[in-house]
Amino acid sequence: MKRRILVGLCALFILLPLSALQTVEQALPQLNAEQLAVLRSGEQLETSNLDGDTLLPFVPVGTEAERKAKESEVLTDGFAVASVALIPYPEAWKDMDVKTRELAIFNTMRKVSTQAGITYISHRAGDKPRTLFKKSYYISDPEDKKSQIPDPVADKVPTNLISYVYQEDTSFGGNIYRHAYTNDDEELFLDVTNFTPMKFMGITCVKAHQLSMCMSSYQTDEGILLYSMATITGRGPQVQVLFIGVDLPSSFLKRVTSLRNWFKAQLAEVQ
Repeated sequence: MKRRILVGLCALFILLPLSALQTVEQALPQLNAEQLAVLRSGEQLETSNLDGDTLLPFVPVGTEAERKAKESEVLTDGFAVASVALIPYPEAWKDMDVKTRELAIFNTMRKVSTQAGITYISHRAGDKPRTLFKKSYYISDPEDKKSQIPDPVADKVPTNLISYVYQEDTSFGGNIYRHAYTNDDEELFLDVTNFTPMKFMGITCVKAHQLSMCMSSYQTDEGILLYSMATITGRGPQVQVLFIGVDLPSSFLKRVTSLRNWFKAQLAEVQ
């Protein structure tokens, strides 16, 4: 009898992490039925704070991403754009416990070399796909873009981690970014900051440390809620370079969408 009870308790603790996951409705309680249906259809929801709209209904409650969104809500000298999507777990991940799956998601998020060649929809190219990053890789020295290292593979998820990445952007040239992770049992939160100025046609559009691009993966019972947000402080949304106008909110929302598609494509390759 005691043996049966012990076996039952062990089984309960093994299953507990799976059953403890929130539903999408619990994670995003402010969304209505129509918005939830959009997420479940595979599409993303988009928002910005440019017209006084709030970012908070689109971010999972109680997360690091929510804390960051609340900071962006009170910006007086900048703007933020954000999106959220629901991505089903790969079939091979569905029966994993939460912590094992968290490690698999973490290593997927860090495959930055596979971002080379991804595309976005470019208005200047006639609303057609255009390459976003020609080069993308980790570097060991934030002062040396040539200090390339392979994508790291972790055997456990750290609570905090800082890395540096070099990416050559077809619009903003080559830049070094600081990748800062803040992780817990359900959320992996990545905050990407530009370590170098971002220039368009040789003219600085975004100063160093002025951009924050966040990607938060949050496990639910249906799949991963991927919340992405780009925040720029200390400047307005429009940039005029010679005779070309650059709409920064549109530009970075397209990048957010491109990275969502990249992450989704990476999961589709999981065997």
